[in-house]
Amino acid sequence: MLLTVDIGNTSTVCGVFEENGNLVATFSFKTEIPVSSHEVLVKLKSFLDIYKIALKDLKGVCIACVVPPVLHWWVEMGKKLLAREVLVADHQTVKIPIELFYPCEVGGDRLVNALAGWEKYKSALIIVDFGTAITFDCVSEKGAYLGGAIAPGILISTEALFKKTAKLPKIDLSEPPSQVIGKDTISALKSGLIYGFIGLTDFLIEKLSEEMGTSPKVIATGGLAKFIAPYSKKIEKIEPHLTLEGLYYLWKKK
Repeated sequence: MLLTVDIGNTSTVCGVFEENGNLVATFSFKTEIPVSSHEVLVKLKSFLDIYKIALKDLKGVCIACVVPPVLHWWVEMGKKLLAREVLVADHQTVKIPIELFYPCEVGGDRLVNALAGWEKYKSALIIVDFGTAITFDCVSEKGAYLGGAIAPGILISTEALFKKTAKLPKIDLSEPPSQVIGKDTISALKSGLIYGFIGLTDFLIEKLSEEMGTSPKVIATGGLAKFIAPYSKKIEKIEPHLTLEGLYYLWKKK
């Protein structure tokens, strides 16, 4: 089995794949800087026990990480405590053409998203990842990573409103208000955040598509995709495990 780990700014998502690509376990927890590789191992084992997966069943670890201080302990855990091969996604290990000025700047999570999207669809793509930030990644019809756009995420914006304004409450984003014109504070907040991000998403997709000079397939991923993607006029499908699948493809192609 392969352990895949997507370490984001807010949360860490893990998946366990069988050799044939079947995803048999997924779990997530808050991203925090551990004090040792042993702490990482204990946390990992506690989740694997739920699925009755033994540490000895893991044959390798594949990681995408945007939090460098956390990455060190995960790599040490895999190499020293599990004694397994560890592969970290970056511009050198993800073997796709990267058409950027500075390829080293792009996050491994964005590259494995592009890899997974290409492997699944073999077409021009725009991949929208709704995480701490919202990233828009463009893939050409030949499978090259073209770059994209980055915008503040929904939770960042929500927390900013809550912290910087004395009277605005925290809100539930699980469903949009019934109309755009909010008749109370809660519905006005929901309207601005949910419909505002739908507008941001669809407009950026439109402009990116124009520059790509094609009609790309548009897919969404990330933990917050379920709040925005269903109401977008541009997003065609949600791929909830795209990053983990990209790490699986990366491992198979090494």
